[in-house]
Amino acid sequence: LVAVVGAALAGCGDGTGPSDPPVDCSAASLRSLGVGEHQIVDYTTDGACVRLPQAGAGVAEHLYIPLATSGQETDDGVSAPYLVTGVPAATAAPPAVPSPMLSAFRRRSSADGFHAQLRSLERGLSRSPAKVLFNQGSLRSRAAIPPVVGEERTFDVCSSATCDDFVQTTATARSVGSRVAIFVDNNAPAGGYTDPDLDRVRNLFDQYLYPIDTLAFGRESDIDGNGVVIVLLTPRVNALSPNCNETGRVILGYFFGADLLDRDPTSNPGSNEAEVFFGLVPDPGNPDCTISTDEANSRLPATFIHELQHMISFNQHVLVRGGVSEDIWLNEGLSHFAEELGGRLIPNSECPSSTSCAREFMGLGDLDNAFGYLARPDSFFLIEPGNSTGSLEERGANWLFVRWLADHFASDSIRGTSLTRALVNTNQIGSTNVSNRTGVDFSTLVSEWQLTNYVDDLPGFTAVGSRLRYKTWNFRFAADSSGRSFPLVPDSTDGTDYGHSGTLRAGSGRHVRVVQMPGSAGVDLRLTNTAGGALPSSIEPRIALVRIR
Repeated sequence: LVAVVGAALAGCGDGTGPSDPPVDCSAASLRSLGVGEHQIVDYTTDGACVRLPQAGAGVAEHLYIPLATSGQETDDGVSAPYLVTGVPAATAAPPAVPSPMLSAFRRRSSADGFHAQLRSLERGLSRSPAKVLFNQGSLRSRAAIPPVVGEERTFDVCSSATCDDFVQTTATARSVGSRVAIFVDNNAPAGGYTDPDLDRVRNLFDQYLYPIDTLAFGRESDIDGNGVVIVLLTPRVNALSPNCNETGRVILGYFFGADLLDRDPTSNPGSNEAEVFFGLVPDPGNPDCTISTDEANSRLPATFIHELQHMISFNQHVLVRGGVSEDIWLNEGLSHFAEELGGRLIPNSECPSSTSCAREFMGLGDLDNAFGYLARPDSFFLIEPGNSTGSLEERGANWLFVRWLADHFASDSIRGTSLTRALVNTNQIGSTNVSNRTGVDFSTLVSEWQLTNYVDDLPGFTAVGSRLRYKTWNFRFAADSSGRSFPLVPDSTDGTDYGHSGTLRAGSGRHVRVVQMPGSAGVDLRLTNTAGGALPSSIEPRIALVRIR
């Protein structure tokens, strides 16, 4: 009952209530596509009804996707309840459908919300008129003096998942390279990282992680003038996931842009005034959040390459160009793209704890997150809300979208770095950034990406357009090789008695296969709010359509 009432209230809040005039499909627009052709229907200008023609001598099959294409990042996310009905063409009324129910909400894990919370706090700091930026000119004139092994330093570390309070801890530099200085908390549990462990990851950072990230995204700042990025490995990070054995989720590490702004006792009390990111430490004896040395060592490289992108992004958007920090969805998509680059470009000999670097950097994260999203794409946002409600599935969507963009709009599509660098080296953010870097309307991009997620490598299908594919991945093969089914399974209907209700979330939609037998009549597909009226223009509704057979 609460879910039903919530859906109704959400509809009224969007201006879509029972008083709206019903959508009339008597003059639905006929969509006659050749096999492999696709169209993006602008709901506002082209109408809510799509008519598929009568089938010919063979089976006719279309993929129909109603979706919200708004690229605006808001605190609560852009969404609206919707209803799709399918009936034989030119019939008067759609069939009755059950009352709309909101999709089930799963409890958010601390690991999901924590990073989104940091990005939201960064946005607030970067927008504040009282922010104090370091004098980049004077810093560049300093002699770079990196830390030395054995040097001690005190750091401020987030003491809660909201990162609105800090605790100080003292650490010692254990391994220093040309690009990174690794400090370990003096209070780390015994039996943790060995010096050879730290030297290995230092060399990996200097030789691979740093060059990959800076090629793909640009340079980090050097506000402390020491010429290196500092890594602090501390049990304070472990403490942010106090019961990870129960939840199955753990915060591996983080970067917080506040460290790149001047320390202020009121507005920015926890700034370390340095390029720092933080990582956990082995804690095999902890009964509530057990972290073995092998697990900690295997997770560090992917954490480093992910967080370094965030550091570069904050520098390029905020410090260099005086803008605000990147939208959460695109910021995370780029950081997960960095993980993919690590998996593609680092030799397997550098990943002895895994069968391959591809598995270590992205096989246990990006691919699983993406498949989680593809299993229920209408249940999650691409443009996730700004109020720390991100999820791993939405991280999967973020990565998939950036990967698809790089496939089609980068001059070096396999690496994709010409596009990703352009996305980071600007003061524009979010959907505006994407549209201006690609030269294509954001609604069109999102619609074609959603079509791609199903038809890419679909047996027997060849798209007429060039963008309905991933050039660098065959996700159907990846699913088969891992012993699981491809997760995106559309609804299947002949269109004559179909009904589905739910919520359209920004960047996402519902996939529906409409399969007409030879000679069968045309079909009208009708997209409305749950009361039968028009959807709100705020979600920028679109209908993506492609003919498969």
